[in-house]
Amino acid sequence: MRLHTHLSETEDENRFCQEIYGCRPLDYLENCGWLGERTWLAHAVHFNADEIARLGRARTAITHCACSNQVLASGCCPVCDMEASGVKVGLGVDGSASNDASNMIQEVRAAFLLQRNRYGTKVSHRDALRWATKGSAECIGRSSLGEIKPRNVADLAFFKLDELRFSGHGDPIAALVLCGAHKADRVMVGGNWVVEDGRIPGLDIEQLIGGHSAAARRLQKL
Repeated sequence: MRLHTHLSETEDENRFCQEIYGCRPLDYLENCGWLGERTWLAHAVHFNADEIARLGRARTAITHCACSNQVLASGCCPVCDMEASGVKVGLGVDGSASNDASNMIQEVRAAFLLQRNRYGTKVSHRDALRWATKGSAECIGRSSLGEIKPRNVADLAFFKLDELRFSGHGDPIAALVLCGAHKADRVMVGGNWVVEDGRIPGLDIEQLIGGHSAAARRLQKL
């Protein structure tokens, strides 16, 4: 069984933990027996150098949530420092809590831009795609995911490059990230098509939007 929680997302969290428990969040995590290779943590923005080294030694993984961290002005996860210490890094999207779009391919672009701004040309579009695929599979301990190879699970996403935004690209893989792909044309999960021609078969989008909007309005009135 894997273990998951959010940790060190904001400086407020660090201060709260020190005031209430007399230690930083990572120390509390370790005291609870959660600092180990079965654990993956979301956000991981405000760890210091010593804590990053401890995460690497413990083989604890982290999930970078670039859009959420920017929306909430939480800060920037030091992804390259994490990987240099042996920490496995994946990508995640937060839904209505702090992202709203919940779009993984847009999260790839956001992660690329945010980490590129922090680390310069050390970060490439392929790094961002790796975090979203193989890196995320490693975070949850699923070696059968994240790569196209024999005996792996047939999970595939296909994108068209026939929109104006992709016109003139010189590298189709780079174009997905740099030109801002935002919608898969086809998606296969476990060998079964779950998205075809940009749509989920059998899903009534208008009905879904109507029900969701009504639920949101009820929540907003509370």
